Amino acid sequence: MEDPLQLKYLGDIGSLSIPGGQPRKTSPKLQTHLIDCLYTMKKPSSALHTILLPSTAGEQHVSPQDSDAATRQALIDTLHCNMLKCSPPETWGAGDIYQTCSPHPVLITPAHKRQLQCLSEALSTAIVDIVNRWWTDAEARFPERMPIEPFEEDLLRWMESQPDSAIRPFETCTGSCRPDMLLEPAVDGGIENYRICEINARFCMNGFLVTAYGQQALLDMGVGRNGLKGVTDPETVKNGLNSLYNPSLPLHFCKGEEPGYDIHLYRHYAKSLGIQVRLIDPADLRLLESPTSPGGYKLYCLAQENAAGTVTNDVGETLEEIHQIGLELHQRELARMTPQMLQQLSLRCFNDMRTILLVHDKRLLGIIIQELDNLVARNVLTPEQAIILQRGIVPTILPGSSQLSHFIAECRKSSLKDAYILKPVRSGKGAGILFGDQLDRDDWLSKLEAMRDPHLQRGKTTYVIQRRIEHSLYEVLLRESEGVQRYPLIGTFLMVHGKLLGLGLWRSGPGRICALSLGGGWICSVEE
Repeated sequence: MEDPLQLKYLGDIGSLSIPGGQPRKTSPKLQTHLIDCLYTMKKPSSALHTILLPSTAGEQHVSPQDSDAATRQALIDTLHCNMLKCSPPETWGAGDIYQTCSPHPVLITPAHKRQLQCLSEALSTAIVDIVNRWWTDAEARFPERMPIEPFEEDLLRWMESQPDSAIRPFETCTGSCRPDMLLEPAVDGGIENYRICEINARFCMNGFLVTAYGQQALLDMGVGRNGLKGVTDPETVKNGLNSLYNPSLPLHFCKGEEPGYDIHLYRHYAKSLGIQVRLIDPADLRLLESPTSPGGYKLYCLAQENAAGTVTNDVGETLEEIHQIGLELHQRELARMTPQMLQQLSLRCFNDMRTILLVHDKRLLGIIIQELDNLVARNVLTPEQAIILQRGIVPTILPGSSQLSHFIAECRKSSLKDAYILKPVRSGKGAGILFGDQLDRDDWLSKLEAMRDPHLQRGKTTYVIQRRIEHSLYEVLLRESEGVQRYPLIGTFLMVHGKLLGLGLWRSGPGRICALSLGGGWICSVEE
């Protein structure tokens, strides 16, 4: 199948052409990135690799398996001890996630960093433009192409109707997100190609502090003094999270079904800054009428003991006001709330509801690909950025699209399904992913036919179709008991308000779906 937008290289790397358009000059920065990308036309090899931490500067980098078990165990013990210095054991959540971190980091090259910077900038620019046009661009028909649940549409349309003094412009408050990326094989003399497969934005902090503390533990083990540098600065990550809210106001987090990782780490970290984070359940939320406030209400929760500035509602409950709040809720938990409650949350939620309901949805990746022509024609993206996004997003087919009809027809006459997967549009952690080569033809076609209706329905799983990326395999040592294994690396990067904070952790492990919740391990990164 052809990609929605074909961007073709001309003979000179310094120019590009788009169908229907004139060649345009590329910037020197993008020329460097495109030269990196051109290496993917050569014979595949691997550029990333894990290393044993050197004890002093000038030592030659070696693989973990080239050391003895006692040395490796000492590194494991030191790493985990350093992570507990960042935050005590009880704050690491279920499963003691710090114990699944490998002390053998991935060595990153400058070309990998350039690719990530260019990809994140183009992604942020495209997302902001599309979300800002969601309800106003009649020609784009976004609500028809990616329908959301009626209560979600009502909420987002209400937000669109509010003045900037109530709901800030999206480009100023996108909040936090963590795109995941797969690695297409590297090449001789070149680098792997990053392919974004989903954008995690349901939960406001997942993966951020875990990454920061993993990187800090490496610094405490000598990175920065032994000829290596940490790829992601822990303070940059923490400062990015701190920028999400006003430290002079009380801070609440609303968490329900999700056990959570970083939310517990952040509560402990915030306390060290003198900030008390109140963790509340959705059932603790309350509304009080306030005719002069946006939406006609103010948001409260059941007060904790000795809380200051409390009020009492008409049923005798003691309440404290919520000024700002972070959400760690599944969509089904939001669906149980009243429209008025959702409106008041949207006024105070520092991970914007537009990010939670639109950006987290995997269908948005397909929308971005479909919109590349338009974004270039309107000078939102440069042609270079469009080519980066086309190369940098896993090809994604939307339910109800014309691409779907063509894809179904092709699947009826070939084994095309074996090269594709189905992904639930609102899930995370690898939940519900179906591989085409594991389904029989009739089951596959039945699921595709159900996708002709693009609407979300309770009790029905809505999928996108994504091309299956053939991962590179890397020699990693996650656990001494398992020895060195050849596993894929699944990357991620951290963004706050559209700005790249840095490369996140790498997940690795056996099986086709790699998630920490499914028993995988994680690794941080260094550079020379």
